[in-house]
Amino acid sequence: MGFGRLGRNVLRQILHREDVDVVAISDLGAPEALAYLLRFDTIYGRLDGIGLEGDRLTAGRQSARIVKGGHPETMPWGDLGVDVVVEATHAFRRRAELEGHLAAGARRVILSTPPLDAIDRILLYGVNHQDLLPGDRLVSCGSSTTQVLALMLKILDDAAGVEAAMKTTVHAYTSDQTLADAAGDNLRLSRSAAENLIPNASWSPGVVEMIIPALKGRVEGIAINVPVSNGSNLDLAVQLRRPLTAEEINRIVADAAAGPYARWLECSTEPLVSRDVIGNPRSGVFDALATLALPTGLAKTVTWYDNGWGYAARIVETIDAMAAQGAVT
Repeated sequence: MGFGRLGRNVLRQILHREDVDVVAISDLGAPEALAYLLRFDTIYGRLDGIGLEGDRLTAGRQSARIVKGGHPETMPWGDLGVDVVVEATHAFRRRAELEGHLAAGARRVILSTPPLDAIDRILLYGVNHQDLLPGDRLVSCGSSTTQVLALMLKILDDAAGVEAAMKTTVHAYTSDQTLADAAGDNLRLSRSAAENLIPNASWSPGVVEMIIPALKGRVEGIAINVPVSNGSNLDLAVQLRRPLTAEEINRIVADAAAGPYARWLECSTEPLVSRDVIGNPRSGVFDALATLALPTGLAKTVTWYDNGWGYAARIVETIDAMAAQGAVT
């Protein structure tokens, strides 16, 4: 539901899987435009084997019916045998709206952004992903930033205790920005994404505090949208209860990335820039060359991430987790 960058990335990641069937794609765009944007992607390159057959989009082994976008309750999920809806429109973020998917016949819903009110579960991988229950029908994966922020805070808090944290997300521009200055409700976002560094609000501190109650009132931050098409980083400053050197922090994160968090975190000693993480499926790539620390316990880390591909991987991981609980036939 919503075939923008995230929807297309999810499809690309499950294109040839035999155990997942994409039975429907719902979007307001014309079918020809949806097929074209899947085939020719400015960031991830060309994808061959894309076709349109009547009202069906074919890709790899997938053949999905294209359904004109609308409100969740109007979708033909029951007729199509839909088990899981990936709600990626960013238009329906309240529980009552998401329940429309269930009323339409879907069994479970994965929201691709933080919800605006209480739903069954918010999953942050490496932090609380194991808490998913079969009865959780409305589930959010937060955001790409939330995933990496929660993971880094958990690792540092477990190792030395986090007294306070302040983060700046240096984020690639997004589809809600404009290429040239144009009037809009958000004055900063009405300025050209191609020409400016633009401060923006961030949902991630509040979501992380909700999932890790011990950090309640201890995390704050903003985002800065920058003129790159993809590839972001989390600039995280923490006040640790037990001071650590930069070398100790790097060793702790490297051990975490090589051990229990290997699926979601990579540790790099290479001189990375934003383009180097494009296509990386992990929630974050820790930059060991950028770590700073003071004897007072104040420390700064930088963790890169592909804000489109890595987050799509968490959506697919959630589909798999639901399947393991018997939610997908």
